[in-house]
Amino acid sequence: MVLSRRAFGILLLGMISSLPLYGTTWYVRRDGGTRYSANSTNGRCDGKADSAAPRTGTNQHCAFNDIRFLWTDGSYTTDSSVGAPKWGWIGAGGDTYIIRDGPWRIGQNGPNPGDGFGLAGNPFGAGAPPPPSGTPDAHTKIFGANHGSCAAQSARTQIFGGYGVGTVLSLNGASYVDVACLDISDHSNCGRQGQASACKTDYPVGDFSTDGLGWSNTSTNDTVTDMRIHGMARAGMIGPTGTGVVITDIELVANASSGWNADNGSGTTGTGTLLVQDFTISWNGCAEEYPIVDKLPYQDCTDDSGGGYGDGFGTATTASKPGWKARFDRGVVSYNTQDGLDALHLTGAGSSMTINRVLAFGNMGQQIKVGGQQGISTNNLVVTNCNALRQSIPGTPAKYNSHLSDFCRAADTGIALTIGKGTTLTFDNNTIYSASTVGIEISCDGTAGPCDATSLIDYRNNIFLSFMNDAAAGYPGGGNGKYSSVIYVDKDITSNPFTNSGSAYSNNILYYPTSKTRCLANVDAQQACRDPHLVDETWHVYGYGNMSPASGSAAAAGPGVSGFDLAQGPGGVSRPKPPTPRRLGLISGAIFVAALGLGIWQITSSRTKKA
Repeated sequence: MVLSRRAFGILLLGMISSLPLYGTTWYVRRDGGTRYSANSTNGRCDGKADSAAPRTGTNQHCAFNDIRFLWTDGSYTTDSSVGAPKWGWIGAGGDTYIIRDGPWRIGQNGPNPGDGFGLAGNPFGAGAPPPPSGTPDAHTKIFGANHGSCAAQSARTQIFGGYGVGTVLSLNGASYVDVACLDISDHSNCGRQGQASACKTDYPVGDFSTDGLGWSNTSTNDTVTDMRIHGMARAGMIGPTGTGVVITDIELVANASSGWNADNGSGTTGTGTLLVQDFTISWNGCAEEYPIVDKLPYQDCTDDSGGGYGDGFGTATTASKPGWKARFDRGVVSYNTQDGLDALHLTGAGSSMTINRVLAFGNMGQQIKVGGQQGISTNNLVVTNCNALRQSIPGTPAKYNSHLSDFCRAADTGIALTIGKGTTLTFDNNTIYSASTVGIEISCDGTAGPCDATSLIDYRNNIFLSFMNDAAAGYPGGGNGKYSSVIYVDKDITSNPFTNSGSAYSNNILYYPTSKTRCLANVDAQQACRDPHLVDETWHVYGYGNMSPASGSAAAAGPGVSGFDLAQGPGGVSRPKPPTPRRLGLISGAIFVAALGLGIWQITSSRTKKA
């Protein structure tokens, strides 16, 4: 039996949840009591029972009535390194923390630095500190009450940062920690990345939180499951990961700067393996409304031309040692105000970025950017409609996009890929609808030296629908009036990777749905020019159409990796509309394509790149 990624994630969480409880289980619930400690001898509860606090007595077996009692006893302190009980998680590695009810505030209650739940004089550092690391046999567990049955957003326990908290929850340096079934946000509509509604950072600070979940590359063997992180003043997640990190069913939505900025300013990047599966990364670069009024409550959007950022996922420009092997599998990345999944800056020996079974559309820059010494992009659906956020998308607030200007950034390339010396770039089984100047750009990762005859590419079984770069595609002034070029290879790659011995190039379809001739003679020699007979072969200025093969059509159906139903979210739960993603259309292995000609090797002299 072959398990789906979602089923694997559930199985993994179940296995982790069922590990022997070597430690103590701690509880938080609304009807609990205050924490007892040597500093707080009037505290009602010890936190070790899933029960309400009694009316009398101290140090009773009952739950805490505030999540912050898990790492502070309420004693006045100015020092984040003082340790428990003043500031540091109660318990030890391998313990379990069950959080019921909510929403729960993290940070100070207000501007008074002596309220006991923050660090006096430092509201920014008052987020939850890193929990104690577990071991391979006894993971530390931080769970919302419905963990294990938490695909629905309503099942998740909300925690929110306030009064300037830098990071709501930190896993910086923590290993063998499992976090599940939480909703992380703040209760403010302000942003810290060029938003008109700027967060107040001078005293008394505003009631916001900068980042949701913090990482470092010393965070290893952690799992994050069934999480939504939204509405943060900067990033949903911040920092790189160490090896063995698995993130399943995560939504990073409407964070004012980025969904996941893996560059935390430390000069480091990730190492080892990272798996992100069953994900939604959308509308980042836009601040979320609070309170929510609109169906799509994404407002005050900014981009890099106005002090913003806007990547769905982005990395530092630092070589990973050992290589960071990142994989994003089965997800949606859309409407981010810069790039969708940007791993073009992922470098270093042994590094790789794999993007598999992803629907990418509507991002203002590139939809996907596959970096690393050896990149892989397979089974993806991509629409390069980088002008989407110019539009009045139904459900959005009025003037949500009034501060956006850098549409189709980085020379209007839809997809960016890197190739390396002595490695193979894989780009197979993808369906691309492109009206961009260039659909796919290939550049060199020079980690192992200049790209040469050993720089190979596996480019097979792809469908490319080329549309006119004009006003109908969303380009003001009419665009360049030409059809989207398929592939551009950077000039610093001196040996054509498509003709290098060992490369594979076959079974690809190139089609021009809006051309009367349907095929253009100067490029048709490189790919089969035929109608793939997909359900919807029209251009969508925002959103996307049904990109699956039409019923009864065999033109783009046949052997190969099976498609998947993006309309179903994690656990088989239908995703909300919009969007309603469709099924992948793959290409028959029976299509014969002639040997590569010169038309694929396109050199454009007038391109100006912005990374």
